[in-house]
Amino acid sequence: MSRHRQKKNLPKSPVGVAGRENEEIYKPGKDSGIFFYKIVSILNKIEVPLIWLCLTGIITLSFLLSFHTLIDTDIFWHLKTGQIIYETHQIPDKDIYSFTRAGKEWIDSQWLFQLLIYIFYRFSGYTGMILFGSVITALTWLLILVPGFNSRKYFSLLLFGLISLLVVSIRLKLRPEILSFFYLASEILLIDLLKRGKKFAIFALPILLLLWVNSEGLWPIYFVVLCAFLLEEILFIPDSWLKRNFPGESDSKKSATELGIALICSIPLAFANPYFYRGVLFPWTLFKEVAHPGSYLGKIINEFQNPFTNLPWFDLSVYICLILMSALFFVALLIKRRVYPASLLLWLCFLVLSFSALRNGALFAIITISLLARIFAENKERIIFPFPELLQKFSKLGPVSAILLLGFMVWLMTDVISSRFYLRNHTFARFGIGALETEYPIRAARTLELISANLGKPLELKIFPDAETSAYLIWRGYPDWKVYVDPRLEVYGEEFFENYMEALTNWQAFQKEDEKWDFDVVVLSYYLSMKDIVLSLYNAPNWSLVYIDGYCAVFIKNKPEFLSVIEKYKIDFSKDFSSPLPGDVDGLWMARERLNRGKLLLMMNQPQWAVIEFQEGIKFVPKDLDFNYYLGTTLNLLLRYEEALPYLEFVAKKQPDFARNQIQLARALASTGEYDRAIKIFQGLLNSFPNHIYVCIDLAKVYEMVQQEDMAYAQWRRCEEISRLDPLGFKPQIDEISEALKRYKQSR
Repeated sequence: MSRHRQKKNLPKSPVGVAGRENEEIYKPGKDSGIFFYKIVSILNKIEVPLIWLCLTGIITLSFLLSFHTLIDTDIFWHLKTGQIIYETHQIPDKDIYSFTRAGKEWIDSQWLFQLLIYIFYRFSGYTGMILFGSVITALTWLLILVPGFNSRKYFSLLLFGLISLLVVSIRLKLRPEILSFFYLASEILLIDLLKRGKKFAIFALPILLLLWVNSEGLWPIYFVVLCAFLLEEILFIPDSWLKRNFPGESDSKKSATELGIALICSIPLAFANPYFYRGVLFPWTLFKEVAHPGSYLGKIINEFQNPFTNLPWFDLSVYICLILMSALFFVALLIKRRVYPASLLLWLCFLVLSFSALRNGALFAIITISLLARIFAENKERIIFPFPELLQKFSKLGPVSAILLLGFMVWLMTDVISSRFYLRNHTFARFGIGALETEYPIRAARTLELISANLGKPLELKIFPDAETSAYLIWRGYPDWKVYVDPRLEVYGEEFFENYMEALTNWQAFQKEDEKWDFDVVVLSYYLSMKDIVLSLYNAPNWSLVYIDGYCAVFIKNKPEFLSVIEKYKIDFSKDFSSPLPGDVDGLWMARERLNRGKLLLMMNQPQWAVIEFQEGIKFVPKDLDFNYYLGTTLNLLLRYEEALPYLEFVAKKQPDFARNQIQLARALASTGEYDRAIKIFQGLLNSFPNHIYVCIDLAKVYEMVQQEDMAYAQWRRCEEISRLDPLGFKPQIDEISEALKRYKQSR
């Protein structure tokens, strides 16, 4: 045998068993292709296990993404309602939680979800509740990916599945919505099984609707999906105008008949809810109230906002990626004359729906991957792949792509388990079980319970909360505690919420509501929009601040029956001040606690205490822009300008267009003698915001500091012109401007 022949056949023998001659042949660099061939051979042998490992990885990741501490605002009123249903064997039909809407009709379309989570809570606490949500999410992805999975054409399906999961991840909270995801995936699977001749699906579909109608208000989606597939089968009936360009796996006439039977059986079951026809009308009523163009609720509730302006960058990136990839996929199908009318129609409808509200992106992702999984199962990759030339080359890298996909999933899992994932998407959950004291008014409720214990009797309180605090107060205090409002939109309506939001931000409006309802307690969180009411409550002679932490502040009205506990718990900032830190948190969660405590203290004009919170918090995140800005601003308020400068300069370098920081920086510069820089910054701000009265006044004062009297006088005159734009709103500034101009007129 020639040497050339020996070399050619060598790759068929394992390295190291051919003796000295082979050792010489396999020297590094002599035939590097042989080593590569060996690696590829090994990878090809393990490709199938790798593929199934990737599938298992996505399902595992879906479980892990849901396995985190409670973060949904509504979960605790859901839990309380589940307890009431469990103990009384009755489903509420009238409001029982508020003193403003007591006895008004309440359509509780989520009662089955509430009962389930309470049963899990009753027997295993938060652990059971969170495990329930995680298992439902994992089952959803199992129903989507596994039935049509094929290891020979896995990559596209798993890639779409992973991207869709990441789009949904921001909505993976313990809320009724996760059951809708599960029901939607189940419906598409059952329709596919029905078209393949599985008769049981005819009966399973109406049962699915029955569960959905009593679990969550998104159940009309069931009819949208069912009707879309029924229409598709009607269009493909032989002798109709639309023909399939590929062999179908079902008899269209038979499938249309069976889907029609399922639809007819489903319609009466929509009325099988505790409220009969009112329960059927409820989703449409709520949708109309929230979704119409001028909806006030649609403007103030975060989950109804535009996804392109409100999603965190990572979530927005995967959302856009899913849109582009799925659009390319459907275009490729049309080019290949693969016609899926129902899938295309549903994809377009849910795509448009996802543009309208942040919360709908998850539904778009679920419907997209469910439809694509069905299409992948029915077609060869070379038929549906947009670029068949690339497919042939890419197929040779099958094991490598599986390894890359698996590696990315492992990275995501470590990101989730370390909780960094939840910090990045701004949900501030933590991997594991429980409810963090930084996310709910747990410590505030404990204080109210202590006050009640000190009085020696249960406190029947009328509480004015905000939307963030009300649900937990219902859980801890009902039936003794009643709230002014809570997140149940269907109970209060748009007009009531408008009045409520006015009372949250305007002291006069709050006083009007207080006169009407006679509040006992006010519990407000740290949002700056409520600064006016927080400061006014603190200064009001008939209210006392009794508790504050990084989540909320608690005020009690000075009623005779509360005077003994007010004397004990009232906070006096002129003396010592302390507040309990949250248990079992550290790092970024503790930093967030400190930041919010500082904000609340600033709202009450207590910079001497706020600065301590900011100084402690910035130790965890020294490069955080919020901490640097607030610490610099607070030091300015304390006239510690030299100390403020480094923090404000840091923010200015990172965000030069942040106007509020630029104002504080210019004030600090002017107060430390750097007048030219201060003047330059103020002039630049006035060019950008010509009617900013605070900047105008600050610039006039700097001119006075450097004794540029003419410039100062001209600036005060400009401030006077600005003040005329809003005489009522600028009243405090008008007095200051008038005094300055009067002073100049006397000196001239």
